[in-house]
Amino acid sequence: MARERFSFDDTIEFDKDELKPNNDIHANHTGKFTFDDEVKEKKVAKPKKKKRKLKIWHVVLTLFVVAVVAFFLYIFVFSGNNNGPVYGERCVKLLSVDKNAITQVESQIEQDENIQDVAIKVSCRTIKLTYQLSDNIQVDTAKSLVENSLHTFDDAMGQSKEDGAAWSQLLNKANGRLQYDLEIIVKSNGESDFPLFGTKHAGVDAITYTGQNVKDQASADKAIQRQAEVDAANKAAANNNQ
Repeated sequence: MARERFSFDDTIEFDKDELKPNNDIHANHTGKFTFDDEVKEKKVAKPKKKKRKLKIWHVVLTLFVVAVVAFFLYIFVFSGNNNGPVYGERCVKLLSVDKNAITQVESQIEQDENIQDVAIKVSCRTIKLTYQLSDNIQVDTAKSLVENSLHTFDDAMGQSKEDGAAWSQLLNKANGRLQYDLEIIVKSNGESDFPLFGTKHAGVDAITYTGQNVKDQASADKAIQRQAEVDAANKAAANNNQ
């Protein structure tokens, strides 16, 4: 007796090719089925830091800047005094000149009523003296005043003097070498022969004057301006050394 096969009306038949899993939520997982609670978060890779390479021109530029800074320190700091290496061998073995003694002798020289002002500056092996004399003074009188004041200055510096010598070792020879030269400028109002320009070299007794008959006012003004610039530079150097 044949058996009858029962089936329910709501049974739906599917073809096996249509039975495919829904992998939309697991799209990132190829060929593998996983449950939602088993999905692991992917680790985000941190970007690698790039190593900076030191280029040759960086090194060269740095060394150049260091060299320039060192040069200026050497010139303006370590050799800022008047006897610094800027002058080379010219300042070696020179007798010392006391700045306080210079200030005192300036006041002593100015006690002469015909000398209104005198400024004494030392620059390496040169001593520069600038005089402002009274108005309308004669040239010969001015020369005499200057020479007398120079002897006062020389004596005040306290250096020894050989027998019969007109000047001390400060303005002659000491330590196996010639010492200081003198540069002199003399100003006075009212006379056309001024300013006077004088020099005295170490080891030489005489003072030589040039320009005592200067008639060209422009030349005289230029010389005075040059002296003013030198004085200003020396003053700035002295302030830097304090």
